[in-house]
Amino acid sequence: MTYSKMIVSLTSIAAMFVAACGSAALPIDKLSEAKSTVRAAQEAGAQGTPQAQLHLKMANDELASAQKAIDDNDGDRARLLLNQAQADADLSLILARGSADQRAAQAAQAKIVELSKQAQ
Repeated sequence: MTYSKMIVSLTSIAAMFVAACGSAALPIDKLSEAKSTVRAAQEAGAQGTPQAQLHLKMANDELASAQKAIDDNDGDRARLLLNQAQADADLSLILARGSADQRAAQAAQAKIVELSKQAQ
């Protein structure tokens, strides 16, 4: 085999290897999971808490970017963006639930104060 044919063959093999590695499975399951957590954060009232709302927006932006990466068959980038979206959605959900719990605790405390005043 001549030197130039060997170079062409090696280049072809390398190109096929890169193409095979670049076409990793698209993370459709991660997309569904992140979207589900975003919905849960919205239902928990993330829009009513500034920090939760910020992380919810970040999660939605990352989901949109991940969808574009999926459409472009860029599985690695999509996976990274979906991990970020999931983390932001989780944080938004926790903050929203924490805020709701805090409001409920304050309402209960106010009710206790009111009842103790009535008892006197």
